[in-house]
Amino acid sequence: MSEHFVDVWQGRLSLSADTLGRLESRLSDDETLKAQAFKFPTLRDRYIAARGMLRETLAGYLAVDPAVLKFVSGPYGKPALLDDALHFNISHTADSVLIAVANFADIGIDMEAVKLRRNFDSLAQRCFSDREYQGWCELPAELQAGAFYRLWTKKEAFVKAVGRGIALGLEQCEFALGCGGQLVAIPDEYGPASTWLVHELDVDGTVAPALDYRRPGVGMSSVAELGSVFRGDDDSGEFQGRINNSCAALVTPACSYDLRRLVLSAD
Repeated sequence: MSEHFVDVWQGRLSLSADTLGRLESRLSDDETLKAQAFKFPTLRDRYIAARGMLRETLAGYLAVDPAVLKFVSGPYGKPALLDDALHFNISHTADSVLIAVANFADIGIDMEAVKLRRNFDSLAQRCFSDREYQGWCELPAELQAGAFYRLWTKKEAFVKAVGRGIALGLEQCEFALGCGGQLVAIPDEYGPASTWLVHELDVDGTVAPALDYRRPGVGMSSVAELGSVFRGDDDSGEFQGRINNSCAALVTPACSYDLRRLVLSAD
């Protein structure tokens, strides 16, 4: 067992009125004001659910009252606990939420609802590197949506891990295009691409028994995971034709750690 861990919690944001009331009582004054500013009740309730579940999740590790947790923002807006007692990242789309919790810094997670768009090409041309875009254009049309979201979530997770957000420029972080592809190029200030590790997360499946994950030069991680969203089922074993409801990725420094997938239930 490694001294480091990453826990990825997955849950839903549609909660009962009683549960939302409990979670709202955990929020800070600033969070409450932000919740009240939402015009649409569904968006307000999802914000309360996400912030409240984040507080309760972190408080469970620290054995404190969720309401006493203090958050700060980094230079580019990445949220963190005031005392750095734990490190976390959160992503939500529609009714789903992922919360990554670790005892080491520089983690990022992203999840996107997979939708067929008319402007995939213009987005890919703007946000992919030249090599990524060329490789993506060469894919059969039925595989482009899956590959697009696989790359997009990895890029978002990386820029969140380094604390820069999309202002860094998504085209600045380049990934191998195939399923399971790792970073191949990033800005020099973040070190060699090989010092970062990417997990593709299946957020549409069911939690499976713990698996062993090994990457040369990284070490062993104990993984309780759902598998890869875009599993290969063609002759090359690289791409999958079907489109799932969601796609997600986790980016961390390339160290040895225990990785668990856990169910988040607030009710």
